[in-house]
Amino acid sequence: MGEKLSLKTKFGYGFGTFGKSMSYGLANGFISMYFVSVLGLSTEFLAVMFFLARIWDGVNDLLMGTIIDNTKSRFGKFRPWVLSGALLNAVVTVGLFWQPGLKGAALYVFATVMYLLWDATYTMIDVSYWSMIPALTLDSKERDQVSMLPRIIGGAAGIIGAFTMQIVDKLGGPVINGGYLKYAMISSAVYIVTAAICVMTTKETVATPPREKEKFSLVEAARILFTNDQTLVIVAIMILFNLANNLTNAVSPFYFNFVVENKDMYSMFTILLGAAQAIGLFGFPFFSKWFGRNRVYIGSFILPCFGYLLMMLVNWVLGGSFPFFAAAACVMSIGFGSMGVMQNVMLADAVDYGEWKTGQRNEGIIFSTLTFLSKIAAALSSMTTMVGFSIVHFGGENATTATPEAVRCIEIIMFVLPPVILIAALLIYLKWFKLKPDLVSRISEEIKARRAEKTEQSA
Repeated sequence: MGEKLSLKTKFGYGFGTFGKSMSYGLANGFISMYFVSVLGLSTEFLAVMFFLARIWDGVNDLLMGTIIDNTKSRFGKFRPWVLSGALLNAVVTVGLFWQPGLKGAALYVFATVMYLLWDATYTMIDVSYWSMIPALTLDSKERDQVSMLPRIIGGAAGIIGAFTMQIVDKLGGPVINGGYLKYAMISSAVYIVTAAICVMTTKETVATPPREKEKFSLVEAARILFTNDQTLVIVAIMILFNLANNLTNAVSPFYFNFVVENKDMYSMFTILLGAAQAIGLFGFPFFSKWFGRNRVYIGSFILPCFGYLLMMLVNWVLGGSFPFFAAAACVMSIGFGSMGVMQNVMLADAVDYGEWKTGQRNEGIIFSTLTFLSKIAAALSSMTTMVGFSIVHFGGENATTATPEAVRCIEIIMFVLPPVILIAALLIYLKWFKLKPDLVSRISEEIKARRAEKTEQSA
């Protein structure tokens, strides 16, 4: 059954996220600043556009999961979409930061279309990439490791992303068809190469149980999700987790650019957060072994809340002293790193849970919820940020300096809202999540026994 994975497979799979994370960090992390500060689009328009675009694209995630589950090829269900998705998304990322000389309504239409295309093509690779995890092995320890490596390697790409503002300045500055466009070209080239490495070094080993001939529909995909109660619980938890994380990621460039007014400090802040996140990512399997997975899950919710509290106190009591602020942020980031692995492991367990309950194994559909919920969370975070900016009249022509009202808005979005959201996620976990280690182990053993029995009967 291919329970143990080779180092080549583990690192090949993990390396597939390097260029993907590098490109995503640019497109997702700085698109708001690019649209607001470079193109001068209104924050009112962006609040509506970001929200509607990502809600619609979230629905497309479920459709992509359905398509993957119906894919049959000599290369498996996932790898064809990983490679084609990377190629298309890389090209569209370049187009996203290209301005063909449009003005007025035409510019708004072009920006909207390119953003929709970027979201749609990113869905292709993201759903297929993460969907591979439960198809690589049934062994829970192996899953912990193979879920951890992409996050760590993606964090390494984040170190490069920490210098995005400096890179953009060196490549021509934050002007139309300047540094952003050139950096998009470079990251897209890396994107394609690392995706190809992933495709060449991985192979699914967990066979999908035979299912009836009729094709799945989007309605059937929704039915599968709603009959898997644990997937619904995980979706609720991860929407809130991603919302909290996205709010911090979305507003931190504004915080250091307009409140602290120090781009170099943003770079150092991002690097330290990446290193702290790597502790959470790399330590997840060890923490789970030492303290038990359930305690680690709970700690992953509590630690970021404590970090946010410390960041807020440092910002408002100590005047934002960077060493103390960075230390508090690292506490937050360790929890987020652990939670990044946690969501993949939870969904992989939910795939097994679905097969255990219904006899059907739907990696694509279940894991499409990972990107679906991240899109919902991104939509909510973008809308929250842009609505906040609109209320305090920060954006467009007013995006060169921050008024005291704009500063307070940025601080509330960065420090106050995320911990409130994480506490809500923790309460949902404590009340409704039931895929604890004992049940997960029992499910895994019963699936293996069923498959062995079917193999004997067919022999």
